[in-house]
Amino acid sequence: MTGVDTYRKLYPMLLVVIITIAIVLIPATGVAAKISVIPGQNISSIIHSAAAGDTVWLAEGEYLQQIIVDVPVVLTGENLPYIRGGYEGHVVQVSAPGAIVDGLHISEAGERLTKDFAAVLVEADSVTIRNCLITRPLHGIYVKGGSYTVIENNRIEGRLDLIEADRGNGIHLWYSKRNEVNHNEILNVRDGIYFSFTDSTNIRFNSIHHVRYGLHYMYSDYNLFEDNTFILNVAGAALMYSSNIMFRRNIFAHCRGFRAYGILYQSMDSTFAYDNLIYDNSRGIFINNSSSNHIANNDVFDNDLAIQMNGGSERNVFEENNFVNNLSELLLDVTDRETAWSGQERGNHWSSYTGYDLDGDGIGDVPFDIQNVFQVMEGSVPEVRFYLLSPAAAILEIAERTMPILKFGGAVDDKPIIRPVENSDVPWDSLDELGEGDRSAAILYTVITIGLFGALLRMGRLKGKRKW
Repeated sequence: MTGVDTYRKLYPMLLVVIITIAIVLIPATGVAAKISVIPGQNISSIIHSAAAGDTVWLAEGEYLQQIIVDVPVVLTGENLPYIRGGYEGHVVQVSAPGAIVDGLHISEAGERLTKDFAAVLVEADSVTIRNCLITRPLHGIYVKGGSYTVIENNRIEGRLDLIEADRGNGIHLWYSKRNEVNHNEILNVRDGIYFSFTDSTNIRFNSIHHVRYGLHYMYSDYNLFEDNTFILNVAGAALMYSSNIMFRRNIFAHCRGFRAYGILYQSMDSTFAYDNLIYDNSRGIFINNSSSNHIANNDVFDNDLAIQMNGGSERNVFEENNFVNNLSELLLDVTDRETAWSGQERGNHWSSYTGYDLDGDGIGDVPFDIQNVFQVMEGSVPEVRFYLLSPAAAILEIAERTMPILKFGGAVDDKPIIRPVENSDVPWDSLDELGEGDRSAAILYTVITIGLFGALLRMGRLKGKRKW
């Protein structure tokens, strides 16, 4: 018998065996089950007994328990099932790669900040947390060592009954990479999104308000931040000890207080900030010990101080930004010889620039000394800020520009742009949708400060009269 004849004889038998194996295995591996759960059942036990890919469906209601997701299931339910941790430990702990937590109300994480308790703790790769309402957490979502995490469409509300220092962060990323954090709203936590040793992550379309730092960022590189809104915080973004970050089309607004900033750079190198709106902050941009950063096509409007730059900062470039209606343009604590206040062809638009453009090329014919004599005085004697809008300050500025016998600080824009730059990608429309924010606190602070200053001045005068 030839080999061909043997094959023809055995072929029907082999075909039967293959079909039998397929019939046995396909139902076991190809169809995910939907497992229904009602209040009172132990969710962790049900998940532990489920198969990968199953959906664990929670009926509407309240579940007082902590949940461990140790199998890659989809944990979801009807009308935001309410998971209460009872203020003990983590509420939902995910250790299975590929697991999905979708559409739950998760609340009452443990209160010990030293233990970093979270409403949702992620310790695996490729986990998705979406469409959840998180209330009364310590940390909201804590990604601890997991990568490729997707966090989207969640609302995280911190605890107002805790002082700010005792709260956790909204989203905390530690030792992670290649995550997607999109379309989340975060409020009333300590810091909105906290980065530590987390690289190559995209942060898009998030709204963060009423927190300490909207973004608190340390030792993390090659990340992208686009179309986010940071308003009514102590600082929109506090960026520290990192490099190669891109900021585009974000809003940093209404950050008010004695130590408030739109964006703070501390030891940051080689970052790129384009098309951002920096609006109505105590300080718009604060830079310390940071180098080789490119800041272009941003609108910096209505801040008390547009830019504060401290020592150790060099080779930073500002070009085609609009600096408009800021009380002070620039505060330096050292002579500035390293910053480029213009690009190769154009500088920035300054609403306080009073030069002229005789040749009509759109560039001022006279370089712009960014600091005037009064702003230089403010750097060493902050109390002169009380007189910033006084007639004396205006007269001093006019005299200094008319007879420029002194040079201050060395900050000069050689190519000031006469008309505002059309930065069409700056998200003014998004700010209009949000409204102008509640500025009553800032107004009250200003009124009280001026009142106290006036009272002290009057007391000094009365004391002087008594001597006579």
